[in-house]
Amino acid sequence: MKKLKIIVLLMMAVLSQNLIAQTEVKKPSEVFEMYFGTFVKNDDAVLTKLNDYLKPTVEGENAYQIDFKVVSQDMMKESTDNFLSAFSKTTADACRKEAEQYFSAMMENFKNGKLTVKDVKVVQNEYIEDQKIAEINYSVSFKVPSKFSDIPSGDIKNVKPEDLKKYLVQSVQDFKNADKIVVTEQKFKLYQLNEGGKIYYWNGSPDEIVSGLTDFYFESFGSK
Repeated sequence: MKKLKIIVLLMMAVLSQNLIAQTEVKKPSEVFEMYFGTFVKNDDAVLTKLNDYLKPTVEGENAYQIDFKVVSQDMMKESTDNFLSAFSKTTADACRKEAEQYFSAMMENFKNGKLTVKDVKVVQNEYIEDQKIAEINYSVSFKVPSKFSDIPSGDIKNVKPEDLKKYLVQSVQDFKNADKIVVTEQKFKLYQLNEGGKIYYWNGSPDEIVSGLTDFYFESFGSK
């Protein structure tokens, strides 16, 4: 009888270890919130948490290596250059600072979008037999201006520096005083990874979150 008890205890211990080993390290909703915080809000602390979470799946390396300061500077320069290229060189040179402030205010409202995870469904991956996918249904609300100033009329190459500055300064205030809330519903997939008997979730194309949200966001300015 004593030996039987020992065998039962050993079996229960092994079973318990296997059940623990097969548990999710984090719930899909928690993982998605880290992806959102990283790629939409560009939060360095959240990026660190996401990389720490994924390290066992990438041999202890960082899954995502991003310098948000450099990315932000590059994006700001590209956006500003593209916008100002439509105007004369004189006007563009005189309004560069105001244009940078314009895009900064615009992106600040985007990064401050409010996330709500609505539901999560874990389904079988139809292409990979032993893999499951967490389908995340979520919504994001943004503050945007209900009224948005128009770029000075007439031939855009003839717009005077003072007129473009006035437009840009007013637009910055429009974003800072945004009085309209718009909401979009989106979907995102996280793929299961089994590492060391534990379940992780990841996605190799996190830019899908940003592309889907920016398409909606930039169409939401002004009255519709």
